[in-house]
Amino acid sequence: MQCEFRWAAGLACAALAATTAFAAPPPATQVVYRGVTLIDGTGAAARPGMAIVVEGERIKAVLPAAQLAAVPAGGSVQVHDMQGMYALPGLIDSHVHYATNPDRRYAEAELQRNVYGGVTGVRDMAGDARELASLSRAALLNEIPAPDIYYSALVAGPSFFKDPRTVAAARGMQPGQVPWLYALDEQTDLALAVAQARGTGASGMKIYANLPGPLVVKLIAEARRQHFPIWTHQQVYPASPYDSLGATAISHACMIARYVREAGKSAYGHGGEPSYAGLTASDPGIVRYIDALAKSGSLLDATLSVYAPKGTPRCQIELAGDITRAAHKAGVRIVAGTDTDGQGEDPYPVLGRELERLVQYAGLTPNEAITAATANAAAALGRQAELGTVEAGKFANLVFLKKDPLQDIGNLRTVALTVKRGRHYAREDYRFTPIPAQKN
Repeated sequence: MQCEFRWAAGLACAALAATTAFAAPPPATQVVYRGVTLIDGTGAAARPGMAIVVEGERIKAVLPAAQLAAVPAGGSVQVHDMQGMYALPGLIDSHVHYATNPDRRYAEAELQRNVYGGVTGVRDMAGDARELASLSRAALLNEIPAPDIYYSALVAGPSFFKDPRTVAAARGMQPGQVPWLYALDEQTDLALAVAQARGTGASGMKIYANLPGPLVVKLIAEARRQHFPIWTHQQVYPASPYDSLGATAISHACMIARYVREAGKSAYGHGGEPSYAGLTASDPGIVRYIDALAKSGSLLDATLSVYAPKGTPRCQIELAGDITRAAHKAGVRIVAGTDTDGQGEDPYPVLGRELERLVQYAGLTPNEAITAATANAAAALGRQAELGTVEAGKFANLVFLKKDPLQDIGNLRTVALTVKRGRHYAREDYRFTPIPAQKN
C-alpha cells in the first residue's frame, strides 16, 4: 500500500503504512526509502537503519530512520520500506563506446541493461557525437530507459585519422576535421579546439594518439584553464606517459608496462606488443611512473576488463592488476571503467565484472571498488558536486540491493531497484533479451 501524508512535528513514522512496490513517484512528491543500510560511496562504513528522502530529482535529506518525523516538508510523501536492503550511489561505468560505429539498437539495449542493473551514468570515450548527443538527450528526458550519458570529443595527431573507426564515427564528414574527432598539430589554436569540443555537448576532451609530448602538455593546461575535464590514454605516442600527467583521468593501467618494454615506440597501434615476461609492478620504471602519477592527482581508469588471463600475447590481467594495486597503494584514486561490450547473454552490466576484478586482481576492498564506480567516477567526470555519493543536494541516483556487497562484491547482481534522478527502474520490470551484436 502506498501512503501519502504531510510531515508534521512529532508524527511517528512507525504508525504510517509503507510499501516496497516501486511505483513511480507522482510529480512534486517526496519519496522516502526507509530502514536501509547505507553504503554512501565515500568509503565510510555501512550505516544501518537509515532513511533517504528524495524530492524531485534531488536528495533532500539522509538521516537515521528514527529521525524522520523531524524532517520539514510540504506536500505528499511516498514511503518505501527498505528493511533488509542495501543502498549505494548509482554506479558509473567510466569507459564505454556506444557510437564508434553508431548502432542505435545495440546502444539502447546496452543502456537498458545498465540502468536496470544499477548503473545511472556512463562516460563514453569517443564516437560519433551526433549520435551520442541524441542518446544523451533521450536518456535525460527519459525517452529511453538509460543511464545519463557523458561523452567525449577526441583529439589526436593528423596521421591517426586514417583509422577506420574514425571514418565510421564521422560518416558523411571528414574525420580529423569535425569538432568531435579533431586533428591537432603545432599550429592549432588549442583554446579554439577545446571550445569546439565543448560545443558538441561533450563532457570532456579525450587525447588519443600520435601527438608529441609538448603538445599534450599544452593541451592539458588549456583544458584545465577552461575548467573542461581532460581524459587521456596513459601513453599517447610519441608522447610519453609522463606528458599525460595532470589530466583529469588516465586510462589503461598496463600501458606503462608497454612503455617500459618499448620506450621508443613512436605511433599508436595494438600490434607488435613486446614480451611482458618477468615484469611486475616492482620494476623501477613502473615504480617511478606510479610515484609521479600519485603526485599529479590524476585518476587512473584501470580498465582491467580488457586484459586477459595468462596465455595471451597482450598484457595479462595479473600484471594489470599488480600495477593497479601498486597505484592504489601509492594513493592514486582508481576509477572503474570497462572498455568492453561484455557478454550479450548476461542480464547484468559488465561493470559488475570490472569491480570483481578490482577486488580479485588489484586487491581493493569491496567498499573501495564501489568508490571507484561512484565518488571517483564522479570526480573523473568533474561532476562530484552532483554525483557519486549519497548526500543531500545531489541527484537522487541510487541502487538498492538485496544482499550486502561489502561481504561479496558479486552481490551487485542482487539489484531490486535503480533510481536515476528520482525515477524508478524496478528490476522486476526488466525483460532481458540477449544484447544484439554491435555492427562493424
